Amino acid sequence: MKKFLLLAILSFAGSTLFAQQKPQSQFLFMIRFKADFKPSSNEAVKNNIKRWQDYMGNLAKSGNLAAGYRPANEGLTISGTEKSLKSTAYVANNEQVSSVLIINAANMDTAKAIADKCPVFEFGGSIEVRPIMNVAGQ
Repeated sequence: MKKFLLLAILSFAGSTLFAQQKPQSQFLFMIRFKADFKPSSNEAVKNNIKRWQDYMGNLAKSGNLAAGYRPANEGLTISGTEKSLKSTAYVANNEQVSSVLIINAANMDTAKAIADKCPVFEFGGSIEVRPIMNVAGQ
């Protein structure tokens, strides 16, 4: 009887805990930097790298980081119906994608608050925040 009562209490407590959690959405962070950026000093770069490490570590610890990628600076751009080819990564408005993150957040406001803490802004970069959904066989 005691085992049954304990299981019933644990089951109820567990279902109550999970029922109170808000579902997380996912957001795409396209992080861009100036293609012609020149740092003011090596010390500024070292400090920025440290802030990036802290930022990414905090995202991982909090459960907000679902995935993160840093594409190489070189690449190919294929465009239009003619599939014209440039042997460079895409640059628009003098900005190039430096990182792509998938973020778990409750809503756009929370995703924006996470983006606001990103160290890319220290060197004049930008972040495009867009809600996403997984279309790969849910």
